[in-house]
Amino acid sequence: MKTIEEHAKKLAHLGLRLWMMAFHRFEPRGRIKLDRPSLIVANHASHLDIAAIFCALPLDQVTKVRTAAAKDVIFELPPVPLALVKFLFNVFPFERKNGSGDSLDACEQHLRDGWHVVIFPEGRRSPDGAFLGFTPGFAKVAYKTGAPVIAMRLEGTERALPRGTSIPVCYPVETIAAEPIETASMQEVPYDQRREAYAGLVCEAERRVGTVTAARGAACEY
Repeated sequence: MKTIEEHAKKLAHLGLRLWMMAFHRFEPRGRIKLDRPSLIVANHASHLDIAAIFCALPLDQVTKVRTAAAKDVIFELPPVPLALVKFLFNVFPFERKNGSGDSLDACEQHLRDGWHVVIFPEGRRSPDGAFLGFTPGFAKVAYKTGAPVIAMRLEGTERALPRGTSIPVCYPVETIAAEPIETASMQEVPYDQRREAYAGLVCEAERRVGTVTAARGAACEY
């Protein structure tokens, strides 16, 4: 049964890729190598973002990915759309309003269980596509698991499916994946230096996708 479900998911994702290429002239840039459980982070401006990320991944890996999705948004969808999102993107609830500690622990456990994990560290969708800055929660997860961090920049999704809308429009969408950031050595960082290590990883992830804000750029110079 599991094999049948996996084949069905891969077939559905193949169809999704064909639609993204035809309707959004989708173009993935950068080779994504998922040879071990990895943490994938990206900017966030649209509900189309997760589809774009999955379309950029190796097709044989799409059934091995868990996606952190806003508990107060995605998991409030009607049953049928929610079931479709779960089927395609293997989402799990991420708590944004009442403390994210348990949700970050879930990310950590999924990585330890052999999954890849997608998370949007901005914490919310940008209303206009402008980068809001990564929060450091993902860095803590990477620190504790040693999982490599693959930073991605998404372009065009804020125009293809703007926030507050539900029907996509024909607009080019592109993903740019950076080389993985190795974090295994972070597990050896002394406890009193962790905050600086987290900040360094956040800055490096932002640098690799070319989205460092002016304020963050100054903070990253240490």
